[in-house]
Amino acid sequence: MNEEQNKEAIEALTKKSFQGKKYICSKYTPKLPEGLEREYERITRQYMGLFKHCLEEELPKLKKQMSVEYGSFHKDDNTSMQKILRKILDEVKIKFNAKEKKFELRKKLEALSLMTRKLTTEEWKKTVRKTLGIDILDDYYFGEFYKENLKKWVDENVGLIVTIPSNTLDEMKKVIETGFLGGSSVPKIMRDIQNRYNVNKNRAKFIARDQIGKLNSSIAKAQQQDAGIEKYEWVTCGDSRVRETHKALNGNVYRWDNPPIVDKKTRRRCHPQEDFQCRCRAKPVFEIGVFKAPISRK
Repeated sequence: MNEEQNKEAIEALTKKSFQGKKYICSKYTPKLPEGLEREYERITRQYMGLFKHCLEEELPKLKKQMSVEYGSFHKDDNTSMQKILRKILDEVKIKFNAKEKKFELRKKLEALSLMTRKLTTEEWKKTVRKTLGIDILDDYYFGEFYKENLKKWVDENVGLIVTIPSNTLDEMKKVIETGFLGGSSVPKIMRDIQNRYNVNKNRAKFIARDQIGKLNSSIAKAQQQDAGIEKYEWVTCGDSRVRETHKALNGNVYRWDNPPIVDKKTRRRCHPQEDFQCRCRAKPVFEIGVFKAPISRK
């Protein structure tokens, strides 16, 4: 079926769905990829677990050496402390790097990106079927653009996740130096180190929730625009977690080439799920005679 034949077939099959209207909004609201968010979180939790294991192996050595040497340290010259600290943290890095290679973070994120594309495509097909009454081809969304988009997402997320342990080590070094110079006890410094690890573990969870939404949004946007859809209706989850600025957008129609303002102070603009931790969805607005994704012959 060539492009012209496909267009004619779509118009004939969807005419009844429009019921004389020029535009109709989707009758189906795509589901959020919550299962994939949990999978991303599981991957980051495992990754941070490797780091924690290496840390827990070396911290007792640091605690012991600090306890032994603490009385001989001079706060105006912490060279000895620096040497001990550098040696211990270097051991953590070496052990973690060895474990990290076996973990294959990139491979896990590549699999997750493919799962996200599959789920988003299934939700898009369901949207078209329930609204227009037609089925679109499965392999339409496996083109070069989608491969490049997924690769870019994997690259960015590998970069995000691998910085967490490195940043954690740098922050722990500061915690120890600040604690030592401030006269904190060894147990207090060790508690501060554990607290810093917990903060970065929570940051990993934040990244997990945020990044799957962004990937889902970028794929959904591409799918709708590929099909000739220019507008969408902003839909929130409708619960107490929805921020006020997004509540104000709920039910309004916006263009893909002109995202709405989500922050009046900064004039920042974005589409659903592009804002941090956003769970909103973009319900496509179909225009009669415009939809152009290839349909199934079944």
